[in-house]
Amino acid sequence: MSGSVFPGWPRSSDDLVPLPNCDGPKLEPFDFHGPQKIEFLEYIGEGLHAHVVKVQIRNRIYAVKLFRFCFDDDWLSPYYDMCRKDWEMMRAFYEYAEPFNCECRAFARLKEAGHEDLAIGCFGYLLLDEEHERKLLTQLHDHRIDFNGNIDCPGGNHDEGPLRERFLGPDGRPPPIRGIVKEYAPPGEEHEFRQADAEKMLADVKKLQQLGITRIDVAARQVIGGRISDFSTAVTTPHFATTPELNPHLTPDMRRAVELQAFIHAKEDYLEFDAMIREWNWEHAKEHGVITASAYPGHKGAPGLCRYDFRRKVAQKRVYTFVDPRLYDWKVRPRKGVKNRRRRLRAKPPLWIYRCGENDGLANSLMSDSTKFMSIEWEYRDGRIFPLMSHRHNIALLARN
Repeated sequence: MSGSVFPGWPRSSDDLVPLPNCDGPKLEPFDFHGPQKIEFLEYIGEGLHAHVVKVQIRNRIYAVKLFRFCFDDDWLSPYYDMCRKDWEMMRAFYEYAEPFNCECRAFARLKEAGHEDLAIGCFGYLLLDEEHERKLLTQLHDHRIDFNGNIDCPGGNHDEGPLRERFLGPDGRPPPIRGIVKEYAPPGEEHEFRQADAEKMLADVKKLQQLGITRIDVAARQVIGGRISDFSTAVTTPHFATTPELNPHLTPDMRRAVELQAFIHAKEDYLEFDAMIREWNWEHAKEHGVITASAYPGHKGAPGLCRYDFRRKVAQKRVYTFVDPRLYDWKVRPRKGVKNRRRRLRAKPPLWIYRCGENDGLANSLMSDSTKFMSIEWEYRDGRIFPLMSHRHNIALLARN
């Protein structure tokens, strides 16, 4: 089925525009200073969403992350019962949530906010032309690079063929391979991670969240040269999972669902941090010493905060996380031609306290050491994205006594 979901083939560099095409930060195309010319030097590795290749462009070494055309369940896509052949619906989700655009939006936010130092250097996106795609696959054929599916199921198909061919462009061709050009830094060994690295990473997560970036996929493998390197799962404000203002037709319950999802994503970053430290200590503490850094006391999830309502004679359950990413003012943009001013971040931002009312089940779930299973389901109708309020999982999450 044809429909413009992914970027199409540019006729020239003049056709390249900042991406993605939705509200919020946009990443500029990489400047080749002329025709696209890339020398592929070495295959670095792969992750769930992409392959990473060491390249040379104009006598400079970079790492290029080349994205797969993933399965829908690998990102925040619509509820699986919906018709995922609907290109208009898939594009609405794709712009905000597909891995390539997640990374474009997060790196673009760091640039617009003047905090590029919080992550590995990023120099823009590229769309691999046909000549360079052939060159890549020929030179690195031993690695059997495939751009359909994911790391666990390469060569993935949808009902009618390869995932890349699911939404053809206006010219009838599959879309080009999408990539992001990054600073090259040799990957370190996980056992080299130390207390100072952990403390810096926790501080950086809090800074990223103040910039409206959550769902960071916190892990030791993320750290290259002391900085976070991967944002392919990131949620960057404004986003349908954080910003109810994007859809003026949300009901109060729907707005509450968006708030809950934003809270879950923000809190999960710290739970992942604690899980990372537990795992590292299990594998490396005997040889390299214990890392004691922790987001929540004892790496056991957030303790509850309880306030007694004397009028109703009931305990109102509350849970906290460290930063409310919704406080970032994404509507303030630098004027064209004016150098970005560095956004001021708070050394101790106020806690985000989520009020669960009398819902003990919700409070206990939010206080556990993982909230990944709590994700809200989403639907698309009338040209907008909504929380799927009829879904039993969402109903259970939002129930109030």
